[in-house]
Amino acid sequence: MSKKKMVESEEKKEEVKVEKGPSQEGVVSITKDKLAKLEEQSNLANDYLDHLRRLKAEFENYKKRQERERIEFIKLANEGLICELLSVLDSFDRALMGVHKSHSLESFLPGIELIRKQLEDILVKNGLETIETIGKPFDPKVHEALMHLESDEYPEDIVAQEVRKGYVLNNKVIRPAQVAVSKKL
Repeated sequence: MSKKKMVESEEKKEEVKVEKGPSQEGVVSITKDKLAKLEEQSNLANDYLDHLRRLKAEFENYKKRQERERIEFIKLANEGLICELLSVLDSFDRALMGVHKSHSLESFLPGIELIRKQLEDILVKNGLETIETIGKPFDPKVHEALMHLESDEYPEDIVAQEVRKGYVLNNKVIRPAQVAVSKKL
């Protein structure tokens, strides 16, 4: 072995004495190689810790940004529907002005029926459906039974009367129909 290699290997094998703190007793001996390796691992652990902290901060910022975007989306989600409903509001205004000018209620009813149809068309276009009730079997998923009616017209547990219409929006019940259910005499 050459002198240079021997000196290097001897230097690497040199022991470094590290004194323990006041609460610990004794002295620990460690080679320079092991000390360098420990320092390298410590630096690598610190790098990982810094990277983890940056990732955590980026993720927190991402969550905040997503929440802001979600709130903004909810605020504007109904904008199209509201714009369509403004035409119904305009129709109501015209109908009311017509009644005030002519002081005639005979022309008011057909106008109101047209406005109701206009509103219904907009709601249907946006996914609203009416729940069918009369003559249908009672279904607690879409019907809310308010009372039983004795009926010879309908078999038992069939909806005999609709008290309030129910609606489904995009396949989700948003308001169950309130109904009277038939029972045997």
